[in-house]
Amino acid sequence: MRLPIVCFTAFWLLREFRGLQNLVGAHPYFEWNPRFQLGVIARVTLLLLLLCFALLHLARRQPIQKLPGWRPRIDALLGLTTAYFALLLPRPPAAPIWDGLSILFMLGGNLFCIFAALDLGRSLSIMPEARRLVTRGIYSAIRHPLYLGETIAFFGVFLQIRSWPAFAIMAVQLFFQIRRMIWEETVLGKAFAEYGEYRKRSWRLIPGFY
Repeated sequence: MRLPIVCFTAFWLLREFRGLQNLVGAHPYFEWNPRFQLGVIARVTLLLLLLCFALLHLARRQPIQKLPGWRPRIDALLGLTTAYFALLLPRPPAAPIWDGLSILFMLGGNLFCIFAALDLGRSLSIMPEARRLVTRGIYSAIRHPLYLGETIAFFGVFLQIRSWPAFAIMAVQLFFQIRRMIWEETVLGKAFAEYGEYRKRSWRLIPGFY
Protein backbone atom coordinates (compact mmCIF):
# COMPACT_ATOMS: atom_id res chain seq x y z
CA MET A 1 0.00 0.00 0.00
CA ARG A 2 2.98 2.35 0.33
CA LEU A 3 3.30 3.31 -3.35
CA PRO A 4 -0.45 3.89 -4.04
CA ILE A 5 -0.75 6.08 -0.94
CA VAL A 6 2.32 8.11 -1.87
CA CYS A 7 1.01 8.53 -5.44
CA PHE A 8 -2.41 9.57 -4.13
CA THR A 9 -0.83 12.13 -1.81
CA ALA A 10 1.47 13.38 -4.58
CA PHE A 11 -1.53 13.92 -6.89
CA TRP A 12 -3.24 16.24 -4.38
CA LEU A 13 0.09 17.87 -3.56
CA LEU A 14 0.61 18.76 -7.22
CA ARG A 15 -3.01 19.89 -7.60
CA GLU A 16 -2.81 22.19 -4.57
CA PHE A 17 0.57 23.53 -5.69
CA ARG A 18 -0.85 24.51 -9.07
CA GLY A 19 -3.84 26.06 -7.33
CA LEU A 20 -1.52 28.12 -5.15
CA GLN A 21 0.45 29.24 -8.21
CA ASN A 22 -2.77 30.37 -9.94
CA LEU A 23 -3.95 32.14 -6.79
CA VAL A 24 -0.72 34.10 -6.32
CA GLY A 25 -0.34 34.78 -10.04
CA ALA A 26 -3.80 36.32 -10.25
CA HIS A 27 -3.07 38.84 -7.49
CA PRO A 28 -0.36 41.45 -8.02
CA TYR A 29 1.64 42.13 -4.89
CA PHE A 30 0.11 45.59 -4.41
CA GLU A 31 -3.34 43.94 -4.14
CA TRP A 32 -2.32 41.66 -1.28
CA ASN A 33 -4.09 42.20 2.01
CA PRO A 34 -3.96 40.42 5.40
CA ARG A 35 -6.84 38.05 4.55
CA PHE A 36 -5.25 37.07 1.25
CA GLN A 37 -1.87 36.59 2.91
CA LEU A 38 -3.42 34.32 5.55
CA GLY A 39 -5.09 32.36 2.77
CA VAL A 40 -1.76 31.85 1.06
CA ILE A 41 -0.18 30.75 4.35
CA ALA A 42 -3.03 28.28 4.94
CA ARG A 43 -2.50 26.71 1.53
CA VAL A 44 1.25 26.56 2.07
CA THR A 45 0.70 24.68 5.34
CA LEU A 46 -1.52 22.22 3.45
CA LEU A 47 1.29 21.68 0.93
CA LEU A 48 3.76 21.11 3.78
CA LEU A 49 1.36 18.64 5.39
CA LEU A 50 0.93 16.65 2.17
CA LEU A 51 4.70 16.66 1.63
CA CYS A 52 5.22 15.49 5.21
CA PHE A 53 2.74 12.64 4.69
CA ALA A 54 4.43 11.55 1.46
CA LEU A 55 7.91 11.49 3.01
CA LEU A 56 6.81 9.71 6.19
CA HIS A 57 4.96 7.06 4.19
CA LEU A 58 8.11 6.41 2.19
CA ALA A 59 10.22 6.09 5.35
CA ARG A 60 7.76 4.37 7.68
CA ARG A 61 8.63 1.25 9.65
CA GLN A 62 7.36 -2.21 8.81
CA PRO A 63 4.26 -3.11 10.82
CA ILE A 64 4.56 -5.68 13.59
CA GLN A 65 0.84 -6.48 13.58
CA LYS A 66 -2.16 -5.94 11.30
CA LEU A 67 -5.89 -6.52 11.54
CA PRO A 68 -7.24 -9.24 9.26
CA GLY A 69 -10.19 -8.78 6.93
CA TRP A 70 -11.33 -6.18 4.43
CA ARG A 71 -13.59 -4.04 6.60
CA PRO A 72 -10.80 -2.28 8.53
CA ARG A 73 -9.03 -1.53 5.25
CA ILE A 74 -12.15 -0.22 3.51
CA ASP A 75 -12.95 2.02 6.49
CA ALA A 76 -9.37 3.32 6.46
CA LEU A 77 -9.38 4.06 2.73
CA LEU A 78 -12.74 5.85 2.93
CA GLY A 79 -11.53 7.81 5.93
CA LEU A 80 -8.46 8.83 3.93
CA THR A 81 -10.10 9.76 0.63
CA THR A 82 -13.62 11.03 1.36
CA ALA A 83 -12.70 14.58 2.38
CA TYR A 84 -10.72 15.24 -0.80
CA PHE A 85 -13.88 15.10 -2.91
CA ALA A 86 -15.07 18.31 -1.25
CA LEU A 87 -12.27 20.11 -3.11
CA LEU A 88 -14.07 19.30 -6.37
CA LEU A 89 -17.33 21.03 -5.35
CA PRO A 90 -18.22 24.51 -6.66
CA ARG A 91 -17.59 27.37 -4.26
CA PRO A 92 -19.94 30.31 -3.61
CA PRO A 93 -18.92 33.94 -4.12
CA ALA A 94 -16.33 35.27 -1.70
CA ALA A 95 -17.63 36.24 1.74
CA PRO A 96 -15.04 37.97 3.94
CA ILE A 97 -16.33 36.66 7.28
CA TRP A 98 -16.77 33.02 6.21
CA ASP A 99 -13.56 32.98 4.22
CA GLY A 100 -11.64 34.53 7.10
CA LEU A 101 -12.93 31.89 9.53
CA SER A 102 -12.18 29.20 6.97
CA ILE A 103 -8.57 30.33 6.69
CA LEU A 104 -8.11 30.27 10.47
CA PHE A 105 -9.53 26.75 10.77
CA MET A 106 -7.48 25.46 7.84
CA LEU A 107 -4.29 27.06 9.12
CA GLY A 108 -4.81 25.79 12.67
CA GLY A 109 -5.81 22.29 11.56
CA ASN A 110 -2.93 21.93 9.12
CA LEU A 111 -0.35 23.10 11.66
CA PHE A 112 -1.79 20.74 14.27
CA CYS A 113 -1.53 17.86 11.78
CA ILE A 114 2.09 18.72 10.97
CA PHE A 115 3.09 18.68 14.64
CA ALA A 116 1.20 15.41 15.20
CA ALA A 117 2.78 13.80 12.12
CA LEU A 118 6.25 14.81 13.30
CA ASP A 119 5.54 13.27 16.72
CA LEU A 120 4.35 10.10 15.00
CA GLY A 121 7.32 10.02 12.63
CA ARG A 122 7.98 6.72 10.87
CA SER A 123 5.04 5.08 12.67
CA LEU A 124 2.55 6.84 10.39
CA SER A 125 -0.11 4.43 9.08
CA ILE A 126 -3.16 4.53 6.88
CA MET A 127 -4.36 1.01 7.53
CA PRO A 128 -4.95 -0.24 11.11
CA GLU A 129 -1.39 -1.43 11.75
CA ALA A 130 0.93 -1.42 14.77
CA ARG A 131 4.46 -0.15 14.23
CA ARG A 132 5.49 1.57 17.44
CA LEU A 133 3.49 2.96 20.35
CA VAL A 134 3.91 6.75 20.37
CA THR A 135 2.94 8.50 23.61
CA ARG A 136 5.08 11.64 23.44
CA GLY A 137 4.19 15.20 22.50
CA ILE A 138 0.57 15.68 21.48
CA TYR A 139 0.06 11.92 21.77
CA SER A 140 0.59 12.10 25.52
CA ALA A 141 -2.93 13.58 25.86
CA ILE A 142 -4.72 12.64 22.61
CA ARG A 143 -4.61 9.23 20.99
CA HIS A 144 -5.61 10.42 17.50
CA PRO A 145 -4.41 14.03 17.07
CA LEU A 146 -3.95 13.64 13.31
CA TYR A 147 -7.66 12.97 12.87
CA LEU A 148 -8.51 15.94 15.10
CA GLY A 149 -6.31 18.24 13.02
CA GLU A 150 -7.75 16.90 9.77
CA THR A 151 -11.30 17.47 11.04
CA ILE A 152 -10.49 21.06 12.04
CA ALA A 153 -8.90 21.76 8.65
CA PHE A 154 -11.76 20.14 6.75
CA PHE A 155 -14.26 22.25 8.70
CA GLY A 156 -12.36 25.22 7.28
CA VAL A 157 -12.87 23.82 3.78
CA PHE A 158 -16.57 23.37 4.54
CA LEU A 159 -16.84 27.05 5.53
CA GLN A 160 -15.49 27.99 2.10
CA ILE A 161 -17.96 25.78 0.23
CA ARG A 162 -21.00 26.10 2.53
CA SER A 163 -23.27 23.59 0.82
CA TRP A 164 -25.27 20.50 1.78
CA PRO A 165 -23.07 18.19 -0.34
CA ALA A 166 -20.04 19.51 1.55
CA PHE A 167 -21.81 18.94 4.87
CA ALA A 168 -22.69 15.38 3.81
CA ILE A 169 -19.06 14.71 2.85
CA MET A 170 -17.91 16.07 6.21
CA ALA A 171 -20.37 13.82 8.09
CA VAL A 172 -19.29 10.73 6.12
CA GLN A 173 -15.64 11.63 6.68
CA LEU A 174 -16.14 11.93 10.44
CA PHE A 175 -17.99 8.59 10.56
CA PHE A 176 -15.15 6.71 8.88
CA GLN A 177 -12.52 8.53 10.91
CA ILE A 178 -14.18 7.28 14.09
CA ARG A 179 -14.25 3.79 12.61
CA ARG A 180 -10.51 4.10 11.89
CA MET A 181 -9.85 5.11 15.48
CA ILE A 182 -11.67 2.05 16.79
CA TRP A 183 -9.78 -0.30 14.46
CA GLU A 184 -6.44 1.30 15.31
CA GLU A 185 -7.06 1.07 19.04
CA THR A 186 -7.92 -2.60 18.57
CA VAL A 187 -4.67 -3.49 16.80
CA LEU A 188 -2.53 -1.36 19.12
CA GLY A 189 -4.13 -3.01 22.13
CA LYS A 190 -3.21 -6.42 20.73
CA ALA A 191 0.36 -5.41 19.87
CA PHE A 192 1.36 -3.49 23.00
CA ALA A 193 0.61 -4.60 26.55
CA GLU A 194 1.05 -1.04 27.85
CA TYR A 195 -1.62 0.36 25.52
CA GLY A 196 -4.39 -0.27 28.04
CA GLU A 197 -2.72 1.99 30.61
CA TYR A 198 -2.02 4.65 27.98
CA ARG A 199 -5.66 4.53 26.91
CA LYS A 200 -6.80 5.18 30.49
CA ARG A 201 -4.73 8.36 30.86
CA SER A 202 -5.46 9.84 27.42
CA TRP A 203 -8.47 10.95 25.37
CA ARG A 204 -9.48 9.60 21.99
CA LEU A 205 -9.98 12.95 20.26
CA ILE A 206 -10.93 15.92 22.50
CA PRO A 207 -9.42 16.20 25.99
CA GLY A 208 -12.07 16.33 28.70
CA PHE A 209 -14.87 15.42 26.29
CA TYR A 210 -14.21 12.38 24.06
